Amino acid sequence: MSIFPTSRSVVRALLLACLLAGGAISSRAAVVLDWDSATWTPGSRNTSYDLNGDTVTDITISMTSTPANIWDPDPLGTLTPTINQTLTGGLPLVNGVIPKSLMLAADLKTKSDITVQLSFTAGNQLGTNVSFTIFDIDVATNSDIISGIYGVALDGSKVAATITNVGSAATLTGAGLTYVLTGNTPSLDNLSTGNATISFGSAVLTDVFFVFSNNQGAPFYQDIALGDINFTPVPEINPAVASVGSCLAATGMMLLVHRRRKAKPGASDSAAS
Repeated sequence: MSIFPTSRSVVRALLLACLLAGGAISSRAAVVLDWDSATWTPGSRNTSYDLNGDTVTDITISMTSTPANIWDPDPLGTLTPTINQTLTGGLPLVNGVIPKSLMLAADLKTKSDITVQLSFTAGNQLGTNVSFTIFDIDVATNSDIISGIYGVALDGSKVAATITNVGSAATLTGAGLTYVLTGNTPSLDNLSTGNATISFGSAVLTDVFFVFSNNQGAPFYQDIALGDINFTPVPEINPAVASVGSCLAATGMMLLVHRRRKAKPGASDSAAS
């Protein structure tokens, strides 16, 4: 008997198996890191979140500062970074409750800064459709400055952000990887005049970075807040995709053998004894 079973029923069964394997590929749904429901240990510089309940970390937020001891408490005396209701970005009340954000406050001065990193690399996955808004980019004594804004692609290259909805208290300069947001006037904590939305469209990213600093002068209290973070988790390596590709290739080879056998005199759909 031939070692290549080539009946139509076998080919159909292989195709069905491929389709069933394809059913194992589920597109990840968009998720939101919502500060109204998230938790953050006050003063912590690193926190991870599983946002869709699949036991895989979807995002890790890390912060480093130069120097290390510049962090300040919020108006209630809680060390930042912390989740609170101080800087709302002008968002409306939710069921009568003031929305929350992740507040960063520090004594910034010349040559001091805070680097914020959003990482999507845990659990062998990446992130796409990344978008978030920074609140309260303005002037107190010194100007708040947001610079060094970029995403990182899987190959390590930098990806420029798209910056929109810039409020009147902030000025956007530069382009691409050189964008800088600079506070130009005071903004009230509950207004959107100090807002700027940072997004990366369909780019698939491992990380996002930005730097919070000031323009000059002696140490002075400055603060911003990070609004909700929207993105879609993307598996970096999807075994289901690989298995479906292999399955379809094998089926294609089986069909080719089947056609060649039929083309020979005396060949039939049944295996010869």
